[in-house]
Amino acid sequence: MKPIKLILLMAPAILFFMFASCEREIKPVPINYGQDECDYCRMKITDPRYGSELILNTGKPYKFDSVECLAAFYIENKEKMKIHSLWVPDFISKKFIPAEKALYLHSKELPSPMGMNLTAFEKKEELEKVKEKYGGEVLNWNQVVDLVKKEWIQKKHKMKMHNHNHMNM
Repeated sequence: MKPIKLILLMAPAILFFMFASCEREIKPVPINYGQDECDYCRMKITDPRYGSELILNTGKPYKFDSVECLAAFYIENKEKMKIHSLWVPDFISKKFIPAEKALYLHSKELPSPMGMNLTAFEKKEELEKVKEKYGGEVLNWNQVVDLVKKEWIQKKHKMKMHNHNHMNM
């Protein structure tokens, strides 16, 4: 086989491996506090202790003003979207950590922007210190999702049904 034909036949494979090795890392993007809107409730995202993100496989970020908005959006869209990762800020350092690895404090004495009082922590020791001051219960991500589903989404759905039934009377 002539060298030119060999190069032309191998070119697609070479290009594929070049681009595959240059694939960009999918990670959270900075939130512009006071400017960006929550992709769930449409309120401005103002508190770096609660601003959260959901990232699609394409790298497209969705930003949220609270853990509960992230969880609600996740519940309502997990079957429709190709989700790469979920990120929440550590309450102390404010750096993003994977939502599934975080621990959460659910405390009435430590209000979050949307009122479900969910705060994320990377380290159990830090959570325990804050819990000593504010009280509450410790949750993992699956428990947060269950709580948001039960306390927020189902209540919202019942309210819509209740309002719809009253309008039809």
